Amino acid sequence: MARGRPRKIDPSDALHDVMIAFWQNGYAATSMTDLSEASGMAKPGLYAAFGDKEALFEKALMHYFHAYGGPIFEKLGPGGGHVVDDLRAFFGAVADLTLDETTPTGCFLVNTVIDSRYGSERHKEVVQGLVESRLEAIRTRLLKAVAAGDVPADAEIDRLAIFLDGQFSAIAILGRSGISEPDMKAFIDTCLGVIPTCNAVLPEETRAQAKPILRQ
Repeated sequence: MARGRPRKIDPSDALHDVMIAFWQNGYAATSMTDLSEASGMAKPGLYAAFGDKEALFEKALMHYFHAYGGPIFEKLGPGGGHVVDDLRAFFGAVADLTLDETTPTGCFLVNTVIDSRYGSERHKEVVQGLVESRLEAIRTRLLKAVAAGDVPADAEIDRLAIFLDGQFSAIAILGRSGISEPDMKAFIDTCLGVIPTCNAVLPEETRAQAKPILRQ
């Protein structure tokens, strides 16, 4: 009996499955055979559609940044709400992703930064660029908060942005370690408590912890 035609795989679906494989196992521990099995595409098809393993990894990172990072960074929005509310929504979205049992643990980008055994110098440039984009998005939101009068004009925005960007990574790592949702919420509230605000909208317990340590 004649064999049926092989099932045609949508490249976008294949790339998503490749991303999951890299996210779950990291660059070094994921082989082209693993990627072929995960995506359902034969190796020649993967090479033809995406390139070699390094190219696949880069495309997987960019797919992650747009598919998962995009909705998260939308929480920072145009700055219409109070900066603390926006950052709470932003960090909450990161926490939801890292605690989601339907996805690999942690944040793919943060996992990649932690795992130094990945790819080429080009990969390091791509990863650094994504990290810098995240920091700049936070810094931009803080500058809008100063312009709106939510954060004092003398606040050290660059230092505050670096601190908050570090908490983004910390949330991803905590999610990877299995922290509970209540403890994660408490952690986020504590992070937000260091933001010097002119129009406080923090919960009472967070305001009690707030110390404007990042002001001159």
